[in-house]
Amino acid sequence: MLQADYDTQPFAAYRYGSATLSLVRAPIIGYADFHLYIFATMTPGQMPKTYLGENLIFIISLPRSGSTLLQRVLAGHPEISTSSEPWIMLHPAYGRGAKNIYTDFGTDWAQLGVDQFLENYTDGPEVYDDGIRAFAQTIYANALKKGGGSWFLDKTPRYVIIVDDLIELFPAAKFIFLIRNPLSVLASIVNTQISHDMPTLERFGSELTRGPAGILRGIDSLGDKAIVLHYEKFVEQPDENLRMICERIGLEYNPGMLEYSKTPKVQGFMQDRTGINQHDRPTTSRAESWRQVLGDSQQLEFAQGYLNTLGREAIEQLGYSYDDMMEVVRQSVQRTRKNNCLPWRVAILTPEQKRGRDQNAVFRHRSIRDHGAVIGRIIALSNYARGLYRALKFAFGSTEPIRDTARKASSNRHEGSDKSGQEQRQAREQNQ
Repeated sequence: MLQADYDTQPFAAYRYGSATLSLVRAPIIGYADFHLYIFATMTPGQMPKTYLGENLIFIISLPRSGSTLLQRVLAGHPEISTSSEPWIMLHPAYGRGAKNIYTDFGTDWAQLGVDQFLENYTDGPEVYDDGIRAFAQTIYANALKKGGGSWFLDKTPRYVIIVDDLIELFPAAKFIFLIRNPLSVLASIVNTQISHDMPTLERFGSELTRGPAGILRGIDSLGDKAIVLHYEKFVEQPDENLRMICERIGLEYNPGMLEYSKTPKVQGFMQDRTGINQHDRPTTSRAESWRQVLGDSQQLEFAQGYLNTLGREAIEQLGYSYDDMMEVVRQSVQRTRKNNCLPWRVAILTPEQKRGRDQNAVFRHRSIRDHGAVIGRIIALSNYARGLYRALKFAFGSTEPIRDTARKASSNRHEGSDKSGQEQRQAREQNQ
């Protein structure tokens, strides 16, 4: 019965890497049943040895790029199961040797221990990667079992900084690269996430500065296998672009998917709670949202700094005009009066990267914001003067380092105990 309902040979060819899934005709009963049939007819020697993400779809994008919209639309397909933002692969991927991790244990020593173990007692680093794949297979398979469908869609914007690891770990997965104008991404982050406290842009520094390069590397690495989608084109022609995505994945297109308000909402806290619920289907209302910041001096400071950080080459490769955007921003900067602007270079530094002058810039910005221009500047200047006074005292030896002070205090305690012992012995001798 099943064998008559499916074109099994193309699917088997796809399963072993010699054909694309687009060659496989849509099943009558469903891909989940088809998977069971294919695996049931395999002999032990035919069973795949390693999970390579055959049932995974990753959306790779910067935060605030419209990934929630694309996820909601794709979730309308009965063969796709998803969660708001799993974040499930970040820890395993960073365990492969990534830097900039802060933990209660020493990550450098931990990495050395893992590397030495893998080198001396296993078949090598590939064993660790197979362990990650087995972990992912267990988690994602369980999610599919509970949610239904044959594909799991993982939409986690922070994956943009581990895209190289994901491609290496899951070469059989589908990767959708969702690209949006970088200035629109930045404006959306500022307006929805950090407008109450500009220095908290530091939480998005890695994604904003490293993410575009990660996207470009991923597209280059996958070549024709990469599914590339620009947000602006998607909302302008949603039907055409959604049809293309379904075809590339190997799913039957359903126009009703665009009416995402009629499908169940994705569960989970990590999701867009602003724009997505204001419409029933994709809309162009935010396609050029970056132009709305042109009258705000702080956002112009960020926009100009961001363009300079990414550079002409990266922005052009992403599909946007560096010169056009920079010219518009520069003209707006000339017409706009600066008002307590936090420098871009300071805003994107992590707390660990900030030096004394950077911390002073943040303190000054917050003081002026909270207390007004005059009092805020006085408070900031007073704080700077106290810090400078402490630094000068330390530099000229008036203040001892903490370690020296502690050592001297300990020495004094020992000397005091020695003197006390001597006095007690002298008193006993006199009494005798």
